[in-house]
Amino acid sequence: MFFHEKTYDLNELAKMNLHMHSTFSTCAAREMILKDMVRTAEQAGLEMIAITDHNYVYKKNATAAQRLELLEQLAETGTKIKVLIGAELSSYDIGKFADDIETDNALDYRLYATNHYHQDYWVHPEDKSPRGYCKHMLAIMDKVIESGRADCLAHPFMAKYITECGDFHNVTAAFTDNEIGDIMIRGYERGVAWELNVPAILGDPVFFRRYFNIGREAGVIFNFGTDAHKLINIDTYQFLPELKKILY
Repeated sequence: MFFHEKTYDLNELAKMNLHMHSTFSTCAAREMILKDMVRTAEQAGLEMIAITDHNYVYKKNATAAQRLELLEQLAETGTKIKVLIGAELSSYDIGKFADDIETDNALDYRLYATNHYHQDYWVHPEDKSPRGYCKHMLAIMDKVIESGRADCLAHPFMAKYITECGDFHNVTAAFTDNEIGDIMIRGYERGVAWELNVPAILGDPVFFRRYFNIGREAGVIFNFGTDAHKLINIDTYQFLPELKKILY
């Protein structure tokens, strides 16, 4: 279980970037080599980062092999930054996981995605209305929390990959405050943090302001991540002026 000291100060949260993709993620730029990611984080003044490459149902055991190689690369950097070798893991339907529990337990940081509906293996709800997707996402998140597999949920509630409902904002608008608050509290009670994901916030500012305020009222833990796929996006501090306008 990975938890840091609770804070709602974005200046403090921005000292960490706990969502970054190396070249082991097919969507990452070729420049995302561990030594260069670490150097960029050092230059930005970060204190902690997490490498969170995707796992895929069609690449069994890849996460475990990637972890070992990244650990070897990390040992060569000599960095003083705390570097967590984790993964962005997948729960692609209610109670269904793309990896085994042994893989999860070996990682420093287990960031779980529950809403990658653009992936061809991701299961969609039978009811493809905004409320249908809300209920499906909540059920997936609930099972991940219950499983004890996760340290944090990646871009929770984000709906930009849902195209079946027209404007994806219709989906996030359909979550009730009670639904958001209840599941965030359940996560906190089971040792699961909630991500402040920069692209998700910038893409749906009205919802994520609501999410942040509900989470603060509930007293949950937030983790901060830029979902970096390029070196230029590793520096967390560059996003703070806009995020403060949205969240505060």
